[in-house]
Amino acid sequence: MAFSTIIAVLAFFIAMVALWLSSEMVKKIENQNEKFVRAHISTIREELREMDKMVHKANRAVKSQESTQSSLDSRLNDHTKSIEGLKDQIARLSTHLEELDGSIPQRYRTRVAKANPKSAVKQAAKPSIQ
Repeated sequence: MAFSTIIAVLAFFIAMVALWLSSEMVKKIENQNEKFVRAHISTIREELREMDKMVHKANRAVKSQESTQSSLDSRLNDHTKSIEGLKDQIARLSTHLEELDGSIPQRYRTRVAKANPKSAVKQAAKPSIQ
């Protein structure tokens, strides 16, 4: 019994030493892994910060473009309304001119003769009256 007790105590001691050595190796490996991971994570974090800055700049540029586009759209709408108003005024003016032309008696009307295209340049200032 004494011999088996000594072997059991020795086996227990060897098991404890094995556990202690394996825990030390795990700590060393974890430290190395942590350094390795921190080195890589720090570069990834830096890249993420740069990407965030770029996204922020892009968002600001998009907002600026949207505001510019909205102002251009409003100006275009204003110009379209102005053009439509001018077309209406031209149509009314044309109607009034036709009414004015119709109100001139026939005896007071004179016709302007059409000139040849070659001589039109020479006589552009003086139309001939028939």
